[in-house]
Amino acid sequence: MTLEKMLYIAKNRFMTMFLFGLFISALSFLFLVVTQKNFKANSDILVVQNQQGFSDYYALSKSTDYLSGVLVESIYSEKFIDEMNNAGINSSQFLPSDKLERLKEWNKIVKVSKNSAFGIINIKVFASSQKEVLDISNAIVTVLTTKNDLFLGQGQNIEVRVLSGPIWEKNPSFQQIVAITAGGFAIGMLISFMCIYYREEMRSRRYLTQI
Repeated sequence: MTLEKMLYIAKNRFMTMFLFGLFISALSFLFLVVTQKNFKANSDILVVQNQQGFSDYYALSKSTDYLSGVLVESIYSEKFIDEMNNAGINSSQFLPSDKLERLKEWNKIVKVSKNSAFGIINIKVFASSQKEVLDISNAIVTVLTTKNDLFLGQGQNIEVRVLSGPIWEKNPSFQQIVAITAGGFAIGMLISFMCIYYREEMRSRRYLTQI
């Protein structure tokens, strides 16, 4: 592929490429809006373990990291959902009754990550309404702060503290919309260019074979 040929195609078929880019951009935007919940809430949780029984900060850090990981995985469990119900939220209002489908849907609603260096757990909750996303987030925080011993066992001597949240916002965010639509436009332009170039190459080869 020569640079001259690339520039020639880009110049003479720009409108076709531009329109196809807009088409893919619109599809990307539609897919994002249709598949995403309307609201998102963020919460940050700090897992703190005292120094009793630890001779150095490295051992303490590794222990805290392990316990944080246990809590993260526990959030996705059926036991955790049951404890949320005991905390005052009715999960049947937003989760299916079938156990397998309930866990699948729960994994879509809640996204959890952790900062291994500091023992901070970030919890993102997605829901269709502001009230629902806040209720679910508050129930998760309540279970983590008051019933963490159900998942970590007795005698761990840890505290789970709320650093921030739950803080809700519209979903998807403006930045996500811009990124997805711009990315879709760029990909559409690229795909269109590749298809045009391939077609031009095939046409040139057929012409040369006929000479």
